[in-house]
Amino acid sequence: MAEQKLNYFERRAIWEAHGKRCAYCGEPLSFSQLEIDHILPEALLGAPERWRLIREEQSLPAGFSLLGYENLQPSCRRCNSRKRADPFLPGRIAIELGVAGRAKRQINDLIDDFKKADQRDKLRFAIAGALGSGELSERDIHAIFSSARANEGIFRLSAPLHLFGDEPMGEISKGSYEQYLDQILSLSPEMHEGLRLVSDDDREVRARTVREYQQATGSGFYPLSNVEMQVATRMFERPLSILSILQTGSLAERSFMDDPRVGLADISLLPATLLFCTEDMTSDPNVGQKRASLEQKSIRDLISAGEAKITDVASDVLGVESDDCRTFMFEIMRADVNGDGVQDMVIHWGAKPIDGTLRMGSVTALTRRSHDEMFSEIVVGGEQTAG
Repeated sequence: MAEQKLNYFERRAIWEAHGKRCAYCGEPLSFSQLEIDHILPEALLGAPERWRLIREEQSLPAGFSLLGYENLQPSCRRCNSRKRADPFLPGRIAIELGVAGRAKRQINDLIDDFKKADQRDKLRFAIAGALGSGELSERDIHAIFSSARANEGIFRLSAPLHLFGDEPMGEISKGSYEQYLDQILSLSPEMHEGLRLVSDDDREVRARTVREYQQATGSGFYPLSNVEMQVATRMFERPLSILSILQTGSLAERSFMDDPRVGLADISLLPATLLFCTEDMTSDPNVGQKRASLEQKSIRDLISAGEAKITDVASDVLGVESDDCRTFMFEIMRADVNGDGVQDMVIHWGAKPIDGTLRMGSVTALTRRSHDEMFSEIVVGGEQTAG
């Protein structure tokens, strides 16, 4: 039977996952000295009856593979030679398989990391060569790296955000999705046990992670007080909406907002309906008619007519007061969020009455399908109100 061949990434991952030491004697092991040992011999593949008996003896799961990382460990030459001459007893086999099994997930993660790093290195060398020959511009380089990172499931945020912990994040990754769900959030001291959520039958649960919040609200629990609603919106609902986008987001094939770059500061391209106050936020009986009148207008139109005024503006931030309401928006990221191949701008949208305490917030996306169009809205996150 042919001996199993492992590539460089696999050998290095097994070596690093086991601490760069021989699994049997514990001595430091250089990569050049590395040998990969099958805990249960590979030759069992050619002895099906003996292999069946060992599987039963060790109570191995159906998916166990003699060629899998759960059966491989790093070894020095001396220990590997000694083991071939003196096979392990059943009890020792169980111990070694337990160690290898626990390392399997880390090995797979390391292999993914090594492959991505290798792809980036190859890309850098290719770019360096193209730059030297004058074949690429700086804009070309930015586009290439953005494409490479998006293909790896990594998306740059428009500005660092506090989403899943104490440290602001500059990018989010599909590969870290489960980690984001289970990250313990930094809540205020009075919520050290977690955000309180209640049910209609007076039960209470606490949520400290996005996953716990998602499970609780899916079971009918909800925030009760004004403060708890605001925390739920900011710390749980917004990250959940962004994670939902992360799962489906992809690199856009076309963009009508990057060249030239336009965004929230370009109020002539933003629909006036983004400033709309809902029935919950105003006592105006003509609110429905007012919304209809905004359909064909931009925010600039309202400002020019004296019906709105800007309170805050930057390349990725916009604050506007209109019709006794204050609206605040900031850009989160850019990606294709609905699979139509066109780049969209994901934003946080918030609004409140100027003289009231009710607040509303959501994560939404604005798209632009040609250079002649205004932005239009794609709803991608649920809305949450806070009194």
